[in-house]
Amino acid sequence: MREMLQNLLHPLMTSNAKVIRFNVHHSFATSANAIVGRSAHIAFLDSDIFIEKFMNVCALKYFA
Repeated sequence: MREMLQNLLHPLMTSNAKVIRFNVHHSFATSANAIVGRSAHIAFLDSDIFIEKFMNVCALKYFA
């Protein structure tokens, strides 16, 4: 595990990299299962429309 963390963090610490955080608010169904667990953490990844809009509006400039 330590090696994995080092491989992930070393490029960030040794270069002039910038980390950008995006806060995403997604409307969930009203069931309790949608609020907790897997659904709450990756619901936006299941939405093709959301991913397309997110990439077009704000994220594509970071991958050019």
